[in-house]
Amino acid sequence: MKKLRDTFMKNWFFFVIVACICAGVMGSVHMFMVHNTGYLNGLAGGQLLKQGDYATAAGYGGGFLIARVLEGPLVGLIDIGGSMMHGVGCGIAGLMYEVGLGWMIENFALALVSGAIIGLAIASVVMGIRYLVPSGVQAGGSDIMMGVGHQLSAWLGPLFLIAALSASIPVGICGAIGGALFYLRGKNVVGGIVIGMFIAVFFWPLV
Repeated sequence: MKKLRDTFMKNWFFFVIVACICAGVMGSVHMFMVHNTGYLNGLAGGQLLKQGDYATAAGYGGGFLIARVLEGPLVGLIDIGGSMMHGVGCGIAGLMYEVGLGWMIENFALALVSGAIIGLAIASVVMGIRYLVPSGVQAGGSDIMMGVGHQLSAWLGPLFLIAALSASIPVGICGAIGGALFYLRGKNVVGGIVIGMFIAVFFWPLV
């Protein structure tokens, strides 16, 4: 376990993580644009893409991407929701459609490849900023990756469970099991609930 933990904290592994996340996000954009499901982002961003308002999507999501990538190395955190799910899934996707590269998103394999390349570019910028900041300034963007509001989310576990149960009983039960396991290990309960829900919908899809 220690060797695995040490691997996760290596600088090169940061590139792997970001590439995988961005590939998944672009894959979700493909699913949403082609199959109307699976979008890993806020509904507003998805509707901008669906309605063909690509320039607005690029500006709206791009602002999140720039802000989160710049602040990541400076505060020691990079926000997955703002920088990748929103910045890539809305901003970069809108930009690609706007310049005529939407066909890449509508091909699942190309969506994954393009997402991975975008992820490597984002990781390069983050790590570049990290090495350029003055000594003594916190610049550990590869140390922790989180979602916005992670402290507040510690109090929202019951609401997540209610939402999961209202969608599907099996999804709610798996979410509760995931939350309980995370609680026993001293981890964020909401993270366990969400992972449990993700596993459940693989076996009991929501239609």
